[in-house]
Amino acid sequence: MGRPTNTAFEGDPEYTAFENFLNESDRSYATKKSYRTSYRKLRALLGKDIADTAQETTAKAIMAATENINSAQALINIAIIVREQINKMPVDYLVEQRNTNKADVVENLKQANMFTILPELEKFDEYLETLWNKNNFRDYIVNFLIRHHYVRNQDLIFDIVETKTATLEDPNANYLWLDRKKQLVHYIRNNYKTAKTYGQKVTKIDNERFLHSVKKCNKQMYCFPLADSPEKIGYVVKKISFAQLGEGLCLKMIINHYRDDIQRLKEISQSRGTDLNTLLTSYNITYQ
Repeated sequence: MGRPTNTAFEGDPEYTAFENFLNESDRSYATKKSYRTSYRKLRALLGKDIADTAQETTAKAIMAATENINSAQALINIAIIVREQINKMPVDYLVEQRNTNKADVVENLKQANMFTILPELEKFDEYLETLWNKNNFRDYIVNFLIRHHYVRNQDLIFDIVETKTATLEDPNANYLWLDRKKQLVHYIRNNYKTAKTYGQKVTKIDNERFLHSVKKCNKQMYCFPLADSPEKIGYVVKKISFAQLGEGLCLKMIINHYRDDIQRLKEISQSRGTDLNTLLTSYNITYQ
């Protein structure tokens, strides 16, 4: 059985308004889930509606009760959403506190990077070779996309189809279109974290091994999609990724390898749909 749904604050007017706000937004499933969790934590901390609590009181309560600076930022973001975007209330004090915290967030990142030890990228390439030699085509596809197209978990929720028409059936879905006529795969991403900023991404992949793997998995219909819901995809990807690192640490390994190659870093930024500055800070383990 799956984990039971959290029904805390169900029917509560403020939470209902917050839920409606999330449902109308184009944020990812994972982001919405995280926001709901943070909302419940903040309500429990304040003991009353967020909008009924003064900004200064909210900020001080969060900072006093939360040791992890990233968790504090998450709660402040929720308070800002509830006040500013839902209730059109002032948020100047909360924004000031969030900006003050950013310096601590950067410092924590630097400290974490100091103790991050990852394998060399050559080991990842060796793993891909092992998957190929074992005819493990599903895992080969997933790791190939992480290694060469720098994807997130959500990007890896896709179906394999054989016609362009099939890729138009759901404008919010991702596809591997097996184009037998041209003997290549069109990797079509409509649903990924930064789709609102970068729009649909279509990548033509003509790698022979990748093409062969997609053909094999198309026959074995159980291979994809990897998960039947977004909340499960992170677990599945981590389990089958190189050294079970998951896509985030794999990307850090890749960024570390190419850290002095600005052209390659720009290509990674474009392919992933991540701002170059974010790559050079959040995913660069040598960032100090």
